[in-house]
Amino acid sequence: MSYGFSAINTSGQVIISDEMENLHFLGKATLNSIDGGGHNNYGSDGRIIFTYTITTSATPLVFIKPTDYARWHAVLTQSVSGSTWTFDVIVSGTSSSNPPELFCFVNANSTSGTTSTHGLVVWKSDGTTRTFDSRYNPLVVTGGGTIAPDSCPSNDGCPTTTSGHPWNYNTLDHDFGSENQYNSSAISGTYTDLMFSAPSLVQGVYKRQAEGYKCSSIPWYEGGGCQPHWSTAMWWFMYRGGFRIRSGYFDAGWIGYSSGYSFSSTFESGGWFGGGGGGYSTGSMPYTAKTINYTSNAYMIADSTRYG
Repeated sequence: MSYGFSAINTSGQVIISDEMENLHFLGKATLNSIDGGGHNNYGSDGRIIFTYTITTSATPLVFIKPTDYARWHAVLTQSVSGSTWTFDVIVSGTSSSNPPELFCFVNANSTSGTTSTHGLVVWKSDGTTRTFDSRYNPLVVTGGGTIAPDSCPSNDGCPTTTSGHPWNYNTLDHDFGSENQYNSSAISGTYTDLMFSAPSLVQGVYKRQAEGYKCSSIPWYEGGGCQPHWSTAMWWFMYRGGFRIRSGYFDAGWIGYSSGYSFSSTFESGGWFGGGGGGYSTGSMPYTAKTINYTSNAYMIADSTRYG
């Protein structure tokens, strides 16, 4: 082009341009409600969901600023009604204390209200669309990359189905906790000042299934042989991808989202006193055991102290 504006850093990267729209600080989203939490079973420390809202006509990019850096965080859902955006943030553990902060960023043209009389404003060639406005705290990304969680979320590895257990066996022998299953990427900065933006795409459902069996002897005068009994105990856990900032590292791991248990027991007709077969069952597994959207996630790191 023969005219315009570009600011290029020492690495040759364009950081401000009249063609590229920068993001600017809109404000912090408001915490509106808290899901009571749960699913702290089968070895998991559970989860809780915090719901936030912010009003804007633009689509905001959200950064999560933890207040408890030992916990895992992720944006679970993002939706809009009119100009009100709602974000559900899942956090590991069941405590409602120390909810994270959500810093929201939009393009410059969606910001307004400043009383500042000086700064740098860059416009597109149409003369009406701002691409950069220093008066509205432009987003400064201090780190980033791509990362994926460990391929198997539970501490004991991926659970399996086994047979050969006694009939009506229902003792869980698998740790569904996920605090040790993560991958890390090095970052810099005072970690308690940092915030991150990363999509939580991966989700997985895993089950531990134990098959029980016995065969009760049938007396000779009832025809001999044996009466088969079967049982199936199934523990299942659903996970969502989650993230954590700690000193020197950004981690991608898992947060337990939902869990359940089902059991069934049946037997054929026969036995010492004859009669028909029977059985009973309880619980169900509402999801298919599989993992979807497992891929490396892009993530960005920023310093929250720039934005008050």
